[in-house]
Amino acid sequence: MMATLIDQLMSELNQFIAQDSVDDQEKQWAMHQTTDPQLQAVLKQLSTTDIKMIAVLGQVGASRAKALPAPTGLSQATISRGLTKLARLGLAVKYRDLTNNKEVLVRLTPTGQQVAQLHTQLDAAIAQQAQAIADDYSDAELARFVTLMKRIREIRI
Repeated sequence: MMATLIDQLMSELNQFIAQDSVDDQEKQWAMHQTTDPQLQAVLKQLSTTDIKMIAVLGQVGASRAKALPAPTGLSQATISRGLTKLARLGLAVKYRDLTNNKEVLVRLTPTGQQVAQLHTQLDAAIAQQAQAIADDYSDAELARFVTLMKRIREIRI
């Protein structure tokens, strides 16, 4: 019976991961929050990684590119490619630090800020629904579930 539960858990996790696509529910939600066709066109082109970078930049404001791996959990190479894409889409501006020409700084454009605000609204909506689900469980049960998820995430092959 335990194997069946593990299979069910892994199946649910795999379905959760598979939801993350170019046209997933979160992007559909964001697209329905705006009537701006230009913003909708940009949203269609964003990956989850792009949105993660935008969300962090929306929280911290202008930042050094090399400071973004820590809060995003992304590699420096992924950050670099992502920032180039965000700049190409008109969501971010990359520029050099006047005191240190080697430092690349980045900030969101007004359109990038709109995407960050949509992401904040989405996070709030998801958190509200997640809280309603979590209310069915005790703190101890939730803590055990968090531990289980962490241990599964840390599996190395």
